[in-house]
Amino acid sequence: MLRLLFIFLFFLSILSVNSQSNSISGTISGLENQNVYLMRQMGERKTTVDTAITDLTGSFIFHMPESRSAGIYLIISGPGKAVELIYNYEDIQFTTSEVENVDAIQIISSVENLIYYDYLSLKTDNLYKIKVLDAFIQSYPPNDKFYMEAINQYDFLRKQLNDRVDKLTTDNSLSIAAKFISTDRPIIPDPTLNALEKDDYLKTHFFDNVDFSDSMLINSTVLTSKIVGYLSLNQKYAKSQEELEDLMLISIDTILKYTSSNQQVYEHVVDFLISGFESIGFERGLEYIANANTLNDFCENTEQKLNLQEKLELIKKLAIGQPAPEFKVKDINGIEIDLYAIEAETTVIVFWASWCQHCDEILPIINNYYQKGNKSEVIAISIDDNEEVIKEWLSQNDFNWINIAELKGWHGAIIEEYGIVATPTVLVLDRDKKILAKPVRKENLERILSSR
Repeated sequence: MLRLLFIFLFFLSILSVNSQSNSISGTISGLENQNVYLMRQMGERKTTVDTAITDLTGSFIFHMPESRSAGIYLIISGPGKAVELIYNYEDIQFTTSEVENVDAIQIISSVENLIYYDYLSLKTDNLYKIKVLDAFIQSYPPNDKFYMEAINQYDFLRKQLNDRVDKLTTDNSLSIAAKFISTDRPIIPDPTLNALEKDDYLKTHFFDNVDFSDSMLINSTVLTSKIVGYLSLNQKYAKSQEELEDLMLISIDTILKYTSSNQQVYEHVVDFLISGFESIGFERGLEYIANANTLNDFCENTEQKLNLQEKLELIKKLAIGQPAPEFKVKDINGIEIDLYAIEAETTVIVFWASWCQHCDEILPIINNYYQKGNKSEVIAISIDDNEEVIKEWLSQNDFNWINIAELKGWHGAIIEEYGIVATPTVLVLDRDKKILAKPVRKENLERILSSR
């Protein structure tokens, strides 16, 4: 009986060991008794998944359950202070004294990160030197012996980096690091080409090493960084805002075609582009994606696909030139407000909140315009859900326009009808209540209002 009990406990201990989760442990010198955060990176979006406290030596540990996905994770120790790590179901241990410095991060255990940081260190060093040499080569007399020495050094650094990438990805072909390194491999043109020729070379070869069918790429920033780099290639040659936008639309079309081989990748990229263009107020880009996307070509109705389709339909509905959605509601004084019954040459709708710091910059600009008359009307719709807070805030400010508060936070009928996800959000309407503009920056708002 005792022997059977011993055997049972022995196998139980084996099962216990085998079911243990992996861990990420680190030491950040000088960071004593401080919170550190583990964040998962998916494109430009970061999600906090765990928190730990450092000890007197700056050490900490995160336990990684089996359910935690592979990909890039960040150890955040303060604003702008992050250690980037690849997690692929192995224990990770590192130490550092400077989290902003790649060379200061020492990987003690983790095959994935030893590979990855080998690449990052050489890439950082070589690209810096290549940039310096390129500036020298472009301005130095070609017939001087130092010119050829610079060319030779440039080529050496380029070859050294490419050879290292080839070796790391070939020797570790099954690793996640190999996927990220291959995708991130810099495209370095011939140093003797002029600036225009280099840009043409980059446009042609920018995505040579990107496997758009690999959904693992969405668990990092390598793919979104590539897309940002590609979009930026055309900016320097645009002579006007309109020309810049035309070039951007061509780039968007190329990106959508490249990413159409994988539904997850395509959804990820479309979502990334929409978020980015919304943040800068690039309405033509948003409308182009809304009309040119091929989400319907994918058979699987994922949650993200359905959310994106809903968002894209909203973009179409709120596009420049479209009539603003109708609403009839009482203002905070109980007066019935009908958007389409308002007779004004210009109507400004602004969605705001008492706790929104950026609203403090935007609302005075709108108020200055409103006070001048201009046959205009302003409708301010609050996201707040506390009527007393709203009235107290308004009593401290001289905003005598139409004030509406549904008192349902982000779930008010008008808020959802207009797809509001951030404050302030501003729409400028013409006499017929068609959308003239949706300015994001205060400079654009001032310019638009001054022209009305």
